[in-house]
Amino acid sequence: MNKALALEATDHASVASPPNSLVKGYSLVSASAFTILGIVMLVLALLTPTSIVFKGSNIVVSLSTIFKVAEIVFSLGMLHAAIMLWRANLDKKHMSRGIGILPGDAALANAFFYLGFSMTAFHLGYSPPAIALAQFITVLVGLFFGAGGLALSGVSKPARPLGHITFSLMLRDGVILIVGTILMAIAFGQLSGAALKPPQWNWFSFLGITTPGMLLLMGREGVKARLETWQGLARFPRLLLTDTLLVLGLAIMLYGSYSNLTLGVNGYQVGPKGNTAGLILWIAAVLLLLVIRGAFKIAVSQRYNHVGYRMVSKLLYVMAIVFFIYGERSFLSGHAPIFSIGGAAPAVALILFSAFMVLVVGRAAAQKVSSSYSSAR
Repeated sequence: MNKALALEATDHASVASPPNSLVKGYSLVSASAFTILGIVMLVLALLTPTSIVFKGSNIVVSLSTIFKVAEIVFSLGMLHAAIMLWRANLDKKHMSRGIGILPGDAALANAFFYLGFSMTAFHLGYSPPAIALAQFITVLVGLFFGAGGLALSGVSKPARPLGHITFSLMLRDGVILIVGTILMAIAFGQLSGAALKPPQWNWFSFLGITTPGMLLLMGREGVKARLETWQGLARFPRLLLTDTLLVLGLAIMLYGSYSNLTLGVNGYQVGPKGNTAGLILWIAAVLLLLVIRGAFKIAVSQRYNHVGYRMVSKLLYVMAIVFFIYGERSFLSGHAPIFSIGGAAPAVALILFSAFMVLVVGRAAAQKVSSSYSSAR
């Protein structure tokens, strides 16, 4: 009986929330980061040239002004995310209940849309390259800290019951996965360049392809959590279903990302050019996700509440997604999957480190279930 109680206490300790001082400290860092990012985004938006045309007694607002107003709105949105997090830090009762997902989610949403409008303005010739590059870098930092804010929400909350999922949990876990993966895709898209440069942007690809892929990945988090109670032989079809959804969501989202950020075209108007080596690499990445990583999750399912095992699973995901990105892009472009390093490598290394921290450390720390076994990734 005493041994059983000791084991139960150990399991509970493995999923308990970290000390309040750790949560408080990182939440202050995140709030400060959101504040600085919002101010920088606002200043850069205000520095963007604006033209107002006068036709007689009428004032015609140019398209550049519309983009500038949108950038200002999303800059203020980032500052609003900072205010929400500052309020949570100053409210002791709120802190005792954990950090909500709204600050991190709002920061990420504003960063994504700010990137879209600022890059569109740049490619239409409404802003100089230096401003556009500064905006791109600022957004990358915003994506990292926004995902960190979501991870902080998971760390500060108690472990969820096995098989239990809410919309906020599904959104949190899915968005952390999405942001970390997008950061990796951006990094590898820039790696061969002579220097970091502003990406392309196409709203049809972002809203029509990337976004549905994102929604599929978030929905997959809900399916995965609901099926966690399937044990025994049922673990195999459960993993096959959830990991197949993962592969489909990644394929759609990364195709949209490639069409949007790399090519700057409507992905519905272009198709894959095909490449055998790229297809083989892509299939190898899928097998790594489905077979090798799936086998690992089944083998350690009884000990998955230990953060170390979750981090190994996330590390396997990172390894697979590198091959996945190169294989899919090679198949789409028709070019052989060549790993090329250019002058942008130092900046890309920072982006990859950020993606690693989000996907491995942040995601592993945020996912906690109140059971000694789980298949959460």
